[in-house]
Amino acid sequence: MGFKFTRTAAAALLMAALVACEDAPRAPIERNGDPALQPGEHLWSTEDGNRVPYAVQGDGAVNVLLVHCWMCDRTFWSDQVPVLSEHYRTIAIDLPGHGEATAEREAWTISGYGADVAGLIEALDLTDVVLVGHSMGGPVSLRAAALAGDRVRGIVAVDTLHDAEFEFSSEEVQSYFEAFGSNFSQACGNFVEQMFPEEGVERISNRVRETSCSEERSEIGMALMKDFGRVDMPRLFAEAAVPIRAINASGPNRTEIKTNRKYADFDAVLMDDVGHYLQMTRPRQFNPLLLQTIEEILKETR
Repeated sequence: MGFKFTRTAAAALLMAALVACEDAPRAPIERNGDPALQPGEHLWSTEDGNRVPYAVQGDGAVNVLLVHCWMCDRTFWSDQVPVLSEHYRTIAIDLPGHGEATAEREAWTISGYGADVAGLIEALDLTDVVLVGHSMGGPVSLRAAALAGDRVRGIVAVDTLHDAEFEFSSEEVQSYFEAFGSNFSQACGNFVEQMFPEEGVERISNRVRETSCSEERSEIGMALMKDFGRVDMPRLFAEAAVPIRAINASGPNRTEIKTNRKYADFDAVLMDDVGHYLQMTRPRQFNPLLLQTIEEILKETR
């Protein structure tokens, strides 16, 4: 098909890429009752009527809300939830069209997902929220913070928000849309393979392919890719109006700290010798950084 996954195309797709994790058991979802904050699995309905599962673990005044990536689900944070919940109430959500959430929506957009996350925050009357978003979950969290206002203390970006001014050419956009459009599963699988430079993570990479590269919801995946190309990233950074702290892989995409600081209170720490799924492939290294970053945000926003 003449499609090649260039570094620049990969950088663009990184922001709308995938999350990997080990399989995690799921407790039965509560089918009745109002949204609650008791530990366990719950359901909440979005403004347009989609049923969204969310899981709660732990307790405390601070709420850490985990926002997953493109074509994955809430269980993909399974290596982080037990650690976070020792210190904070921890909430993981399935975005509409992902996981066990319903998929009844006419337009699939980053802005729409930001409204979903902000809607859950308001419905549960959460305050002192720290949003943690991986890849596409980064810009979704930016939008959610803008909408939720003072309820959000800060954002932890996980291998995302590398460069607020990054732009990719129309030719590159067209090439990967042609590839994904003609054979979504194959193009997605090829892309996923390149996102795992680490050795010994076959189970995780297989999980990503099985979950994220299915033709079943390929229309949603394609729609989100198209929308991401239209996102005004500098505006999202600025309108979030909270500290943004990234935990990013050191390569292949450079995190442009100085550029991002034009638009927001931004800083980043980098992890070496990891790929895009650093929180899954290197949780023992990643989790202490995540806890430290959250604590720094809370200290800065007292």
